[in-house]
Amino acid sequence: MRHWFDTPRKKVIALALVCWLVVLAAMEFIAVPYVRLSPGPMFDVLGEADGKPVIAIEGATVYPTNGLLEMTTVSERGGPFGDLTLFEAFTGWLDPDVSVVPSEILYPPDTSGDEAQRAGADQFSDSQEKARIAALREVGEPVATKPWVIEVLPDSPATDLLEHGDVILAVDGKGVSGPKQMAGIIRRAGPGARIPIDLRRDGEDRSVSVVTVGNPEDPSKGYLGLTLGVIADSPVTVDFNLDDVGGPSAGLVFALGIVDKLTPEQLLDDRFVAGTGTMDYDGRVGRIGGIVQKMAAAEQNGATLFLAPKDNCDEVVSGAPDGLQVVPVETLAQARDVLEGTIAPPTCPL
Repeated sequence: MRHWFDTPRKKVIALALVCWLVVLAAMEFIAVPYVRLSPGPMFDVLGEADGKPVIAIEGATVYPTNGLLEMTTVSERGGPFGDLTLFEAFTGWLDPDVSVVPSEILYPPDTSGDEAQRAGADQFSDSQEKARIAALREVGEPVATKPWVIEVLPDSPATDLLEHGDVILAVDGKGVSGPKQMAGIIRRAGPGARIPIDLRRDGEDRSVSVVTVGNPEDPSKGYLGLTLGVIADSPVTVDFNLDDVGGPSAGLVFALGIVDKLTPEQLLDDRFVAGTGTMDYDGRVGRIGGIVQKMAAAEQNGATLFLAPKDNCDEVVSGAPDGLQVVPVETLAQARDVLEGTIAPPTCPL
């Protein structure tokens, strides 16, 4: 026997289903100005990539290692790398391992995919250099430093004179070892000063002469409009064979990998260790983005210990997955001590 409401109810259900399907279809085509961050692939820096050691060292004794020491990454969708659909954003908001953030938080307006990729590659190269310097210093190998040009800002005094990749040897006749020293010489020269700069480009030494302008923050100081990094100068060569990865956050893990290869003690003791953190050339570990996604990737792939920057403790406390020991560190030396077991692993304050 049919109830009087059967037919209307079916019509309502059918109409609701059709409306829901229309909404889902629309969500697949509507682009939103957000970036979706999710757990990305991991790379064992003590292993190989495309048949080559991820970290290759010459000029010093290299010792065998064991265990896994993995750098973590974040996969990005949206922003400069293509449209993010409303459906992708909606499902990301529902996933605790995924973050969906406005594009403007991560990238300047109108940043192209090529520009974002190049910036990430430059940050990755800079993190490798800083890891190389910090690690060689940590194990007592000789290493000097030189500043190199990451970017010449548009319409700056250095435009057409200095280029991306130039290694700075001397400024105004004075040898320089880092960005701060070079910036100090430029600032003290004041605006309108002609400054000779000795540099190495593509393996050849050359000199240019640059006229300073007033610093935007203090017009009485000199300014060239450069973004500088640091490059190592050492008889011990360290090469990194890892492509298609960007950003600065692999510095800590790269540095630990170098230390492990250059010391007879085996840091990992057959453990599966993952981590993240920027590395300065003096061995300081710095805050990074996407740590929730990186901790999730480490837990999902079976890591038992995760090294994180102490400056990320706020996110560690709220976002660390169950079963993963997360240890905050401030320096390369402290991270080494944690792995060697010479200190008790620090924890984030609750």
